[in-house]
Amino acid sequence: MLAAAAGCTAHPTTASGDLSAGTGGTATAGASDASTALPPSPPYDLPLPPVPACDAVDVSLVVDPKGPYFDADSRIALGDFLDTLTERTGATVRVLAGPARPELPLATCPLPLGDDADGPVFVWGRDFVPNPAARDVLDCVLDQMLELPDAADGEAAMFSGLLFPILERPDWPSEDAVALSILLAAGDDEEANMYARSGLAGEAYVRLAGGGDRRRVAVLAVGKDADELPMFAHTASERSEYAEGADLAEILEDFTDAAEATCRDHDLPPPPPPPSGCTGIDVLFVIDGSYSMLDEQNALRGVDGPPVFAEFTDVLLAELDEVESIHVGVVSSQPGDVSFHTHMDQPEVPPSPATDCGLDPAVPYLVAPSPTFAEDFACIAATKANTEEYTAKNAADALATAPTGFLRDDSVVFVVMLTDEDTQEWLEGVTRLEVRDTLLEAVGGRLDRLYVLSVHGDPGTFEAPKTVCGGPYGTAVPARRLTDIVWSLREQGSTSDVCAGDLAGTFDDVLAEVVRTCESFVPEG
Repeated sequence: MLAAAAGCTAHPTTASGDLSAGTGGTATAGASDASTALPPSPPYDLPLPPVPACDAVDVSLVVDPKGPYFDADSRIALGDFLDTLTERTGATVRVLAGPARPELPLATCPLPLGDDADGPVFVWGRDFVPNPAARDVLDCVLDQMLELPDAADGEAAMFSGLLFPILERPDWPSEDAVALSILLAAGDDEEANMYARSGLAGEAYVRLAGGGDRRRVAVLAVGKDADELPMFAHTASERSEYAEGADLAEILEDFTDAAEATCRDHDLPPPPPPPSGCTGIDVLFVIDGSYSMLDEQNALRGVDGPPVFAEFTDVLLAELDEVESIHVGVVSSQPGDVSFHTHMDQPEVPPSPATDCGLDPAVPYLVAPSPTFAEDFACIAATKANTEEYTAKNAADALATAPTGFLRDDSVVFVVMLTDEDTQEWLEGVTRLEVRDTLLEAVGGRLDRLYVLSVHGDPGTFEAPKTVCGGPYGTAVPARRLTDIVWSLREQGSTSDVCAGDLAGTFDDVLAEVVRTCESFVPEG
């Protein structure tokens, strides 16, 4: 077995020690004929040479010139991280470093290991061996950043500093490389424009640097009191991290395992689904109740056509044999309206017998299957609200304060937000990260238990952002903050363009994701 494992051909021997010479005859052990002598045994006890964990790792380093990252200790910490990455993965590690000011030129320094002398990309090491000259190149690059005109002035464009070189350079990152990015900011990304948002930037990085595969990317974002940077890291991949603190060496050391694992595991097949699954689905709707949403509400409720959501629940129940029931609650996007609706046209119209949807006040949600589910949902899904909209915050707060019995331990949670505006809780200083944290806390911190769909104005992509759209239901503004929140949930969140005017198609598209979430969920205990 040993010879076969080493790629050699095993020759059978007889019990008396004879060695088979093939079909042409036999040879006796100890014969003097050299042609029949046993070959010398290979030195099987020698260790095999190490095999790289992946072929290549391309590291994008974006540094805010206003940040505290140019001192000797920070430079040593960056060099130690890249040395360790090379020594532990064996990959060809390349680096492209630039300032968080994409309008400023990238540094050109003497490049080791025969790289393009006119380019900013340099090889840190390969075959488990760092190049000793690489640290000098990194020092040169950082020095040139500080010498750029007005380098420390202006806003820190962390996302553009990362993505512009990827868009402009066909060689970066290489197609076969694992892509890492290290973003070192004094505070946060400060662009605040229509494209440099955490959601659009995160999606673009995964698509452009990782070929759409989150297993091939990892981000380390370092900042202070940030919202954009941690949301970007959440969007990029499960192994990405956001950190704050003065000890860059400790931060980079903590990130090393994630970086190595991204290289090692980037092409592993996904694990098989567990032999469990949910037995219930708890659905929360957050419906924009402003007047401009009347057509969208009517489509959802089935006023002028088939009852879109009622049909969706029928299909879900047919697809998932183990699901016993579906709970459905509704709130609006009006600030503070997080109590489940039991009457039509809440919260603007006070509850009365004329608007009563027939729900038990002690159980303010629907349970499907039910012979009257379509009619009951059409009643509570009719909302009327003002034009100030806290759509995402209401979703999180409504789950966090859900009525007793709505959220079940063995259920998955499906949140649907429907709006033609962006979420506006920032008016009260509420960050996207706080909303995301509240959503996860409401489901016990288990992202695998949650799936969020937001139907809103399409913000486009980082390279091609969109403005106001129009469609069968009217106009909608690009919901960039909602997109940031939903896309930060990675595979557990999706968005759909409300201007497409096809709610039935939207629910058809998301069906497989809700089914996947249910089938892969393993309840606690």
